[in-house]
Amino acid sequence: MPDPAPASCTACATIAFPRLAEYLDAILESIATHDMTVTRAGNRYTVTSAFGLASLEPRPGALHLRIETPDRLSLNRMKHALAGPIGFIAARERLEIQWTGESGGLTPLQDLRVLRVARAQTLTPHMRRIVFKGENLAQFDRPDQMHCRLIFAPRDVATPAWPMLDDNGRVTWPDQKMDTRVYTLRAIDLERGTLTIDFALHAGAGPATRWALAAEPGDRIGIVGPAAGGMQPASFYVFAGDETGLPGIARMLEALPADACGHAFIEVRDAREELPLAKPPGMALQWLHRDGAAAGTTTLLPDALRSVAWPGSLDGVFVWGGCEYQAFRAMHRYLKQELGLPRAQQVLYSHWHRALSEEQIIEIGGEAYLAE
Repeated sequence: MPDPAPASCTACATIAFPRLAEYLDAILESIATHDMTVTRAGNRYTVTSAFGLASLEPRPGALHLRIETPDRLSLNRMKHALAGPIGFIAARERLEIQWTGESGGLTPLQDLRVLRVARAQTLTPHMRRIVFKGENLAQFDRPDQMHCRLIFAPRDVATPAWPMLDDNGRVTWPDQKMDTRVYTLRAIDLERGTLTIDFALHAGAGPATRWALAAEPGDRIGIVGPAAGGMQPASFYVFAGDETGLPGIARMLEALPADACGHAFIEVRDAREELPLAKPPGMALQWLHRDGAAAGTTTLLPDALRSVAWPGSLDGVFVWGGCEYQAFRAMHRYLKQELGLPRAQQVLYSHWHRALSEEQIIEIGGEAYLAE
């Protein structure tokens, strides 16, 4: 009979990281956006998550990691929660992360849920809504965590082999590797057991657009998450996004208190892409039309931010944005350098890159995603 699992499981890794100082702040911020809390005590950073605890300790030319989880099943998930952001942000460094201590073997993703398509509808010529049915969806019902990763299962496979995690926290595919993409959670209804995703349909269709266009009731999909920041309490709100930011903006507008005030700017192809959105009367909604310009080539969103009559004090301001990389960089530059809005009062995402696929962004790492 095997030995019983210990009350807690621990593992450590010391990463050779000569240029750690150049990446540390971005790594900590990335970890925090993945539904984890980062606190600092002296030269050590403590990370708290649903899967366990971790510490990050910068050392000369190295970064030391230690994790503690309540069980072996959570061990690899916590390793992944740290190794993923570190490896992505510092992809250029080609870091080697080797864990010592206890191991969990090959383990399933604890936060993976398998959903089935309940219904699909076309909202606009380039936006398709898919409502999924599933169980145990409470983890996704988080206004502060709005993104998820979708795993597109092949339709011709009766029993898909979903991804697993190995002892280094790396994603492993037992069988055929499936396409994955990050999307915004448009709505969750726990009573009905439904979860809604709005798919922006791009020219030069990638795996997500192809899947969404062909989706039929009964089709399976995997979902992992949630992650990434949502709305924060404020007295003046500004939302700015293109078609990829539209689902998040729509969800936040619906959730605002009745007396909320501010602006929402949404860039779309033309008037046919506009949607009726529920919002408080004090939120001014402006649709920005590209009018023939290609997506990802305009300055409509950063120009819109510059048009805002900001309050005399920025203390109560909150800005959320999601769009193509170049507009994301321009908005970040304006908010930081010209407006002087503190980083804690803004949440900006580069949802896509006009010149790079998601696979290429992952290969390049943080420099293809971060603002600067």
